[in-house]
Amino acid sequence: MKQKKTIVDRLRAAARSIARTAAGTAAVVAVALAWSLAGSTPERADGSVAAGSKAEGWGAEAIAEVRDILRQTSPIAEANACGMGASSCFKCHNGTRAAAPSEQKWHTDHKSVDNSCVGCHKGNPRLIKKELAHAEMMKDPRSKPAEMCASCHKTGNPADLVKAYNKK
Repeated sequence: MKQKKTIVDRLRAAARSIARTAAGTAAVVAVALAWSLAGSTPERADGSVAAGSKAEGWGAEAIAEVRDILRQTSPIAEANACGMGASSCFKCHNGTRAAAPSEQKWHTDHKSVDNSCVGCHKGNPRLIKKELAHAEMMKDPRSKPAEMCASCHKTGNPADLVKAYNKK
């Protein structure tokens, strides 16, 4: 025969559940903050920061290794652009505040990658200040297909992707 749970038992169970939820939420927030910090500093591919850049003196060099480790161990794939779903680039690039994205075939083909601008154009969609969000941004990724296109398209010749783009 099952024993009836007393109100105290139920309150204890609820408290344990709330504690687990709070711990999980705290962990998610900590990872999100670390990810944001790690991705918010504009640096070169070698991890160094350009002289005179906004990030100089803010410890970008010190967190470069941490950022790389976070990117490698993240459950969110880099191929999913910034990994944050629909890009916050659209907060400005909505056709009112700044030009909206092109409706050319290439852009519409890449909407399936969570409306991500960063996958092709780099920059930082987590920042609203234009100078920081556009740091190291690539206006025309076709100019560096081996670097830009090949980051997601692992097979084939990146130059062929540009040729296909120009035909659309």
